Amino acid sequence: PPARSSGPRVGKRCPDCGSYAVELHDASGASICTECGAILEESAIVSSVEFSEGDGGGPGSMIGTFVGAGSRTARPSGGGAMGGGGARYGMSRESREATLAAARRRIQDVAIRLRLGGEFVDTAHRLYTVAIERNFVMGRRSSHVTAACLYIACRQRKSQHMLIDFSDALQVNVYTLGTCFLKFRRLLSLRLEIVDPALYVYRFAAHLDLGVKANAVALTALRIVGRMKRDWLVAGRRPAGICAAALLIASRAHGFGRSQRDVARILRVCGVTVQTRLKEFEATPSSRLSLDQFQTMEIGGGGGPPAD
Repeated sequence: PPARSSGPRVGKRCPDCGSYAVELHDASGASICTECGAILEESAIVSSVEFSEGDGGGPGSMIGTFVGAGSRTARPSGGGAMGGGGARYGMSRESREATLAAARRRIQDVAIRLRLGGEFVDTAHRLYTVAIERNFVMGRRSSHVTAACLYIACRQRKSQHMLIDFSDALQVNVYTLGTCFLKFRRLLSLRLEIVDPALYVYRFAAHLDLGVKANAVALTALRIVGRMKRDWLVAGRRPAGICAAALLIASRAHGFGRSQRDVARILRVCGVTVQTRLKEFEATPSSRLSLDQFQTMEIGGGGGPPAD
């Protein structure tokens, strides 16, 4: 008869005899049927820890496998026939944990500079963990990957932060960060919503030295952005250029002599881009309205897309 185990019953059914008298053997981690002796499962994960004595009285080693909380496969912990391989695996696990801890510190550092909350840090850290699992960090600067993860978190949570903000915080070329962001987004097949230019109106209106009229200028700029959407001027354009043109038109409508260079400098866009957006808006019926008419008249539906 099979030797009975002192382990707990696991509630499994033996496929050979149909008995539910299946117990877990703590030492080996095997599930054994106490009626017929069939071994149902071997090398199961157990909480007990055993050690073996090293060769020639050397240092002992732990027997079994290590399974981390986020691991997909078990990692050997003992030396055995691998001749010290377990030590290398152990260092790999510790190195991964150290890398994730260092990444979280870098993410928190950038988040503090940009005044981002803890929810952005948690989201970016999860993305960084995925980047490590997908080997996306190989051959790339950690600061670039950190910025890409945080920027994706901002896009997902519809924050007002732009990629140029991360460029200023890290002193890295914005196009370098943009390339890293696009490749990471493509790797994860992320579908991020298009940024609404209206998100940036209030933020940059405060930098134009408009005084007490800053709120009124921002409201007018929001109406201009809304009209641009109806006239298909926003589709395919970067939000910073749309926001710059709207703020320039609104500030001039309220009597402020702001130039294209002023808004281009504040929003970090090219002056030619602002000029192009102004010409596109000039071709719409709204450009021929006075300030009072624009603010009081109901804006109707725009025309079809430019391709029509």
